[in-house]
Amino acid sequence: MDTMDTMHISEAMNWAKEISKLPDGCFTVGFFPYSRQKNQASDRLVIKEGCKYRSQLPQEQFSIDSDNFFLFTDAKGEPKMCYKILIRYMGFPQDGYKLHKITWHDE
Repeated sequence: MDTMDTMHISEAMNWAKEISKLPDGCFTVGFFPYSRQKNQASDRLVIKEGCKYRSQLPQEQFSIDSDNFFLFTDAKGEPKMCYKILIRYMGFPQDGYKLHKITWHDE
């Protein structure tokens, strides 16, 4: 994985939003789930394929700024969310969903 392409989080978020506007557009996201009950992130990476970006649902209320969350639906159309800071990889259709390592700093 040392030769893996990297992508800045802001670019990845923009791609996810734009690709999700297409009828068959979807992406892959890899992240560490966070348990609010345990107040800790899992050490097991979760990969979700066939995802689409989504807006906040009316019944969703957040105790912190909603900009900290990445909201999406999974391949089954179920609403999901994760902390943006815990996203590690994203893949997009233009390169066969090859996973790009997500960075938070400019290189």
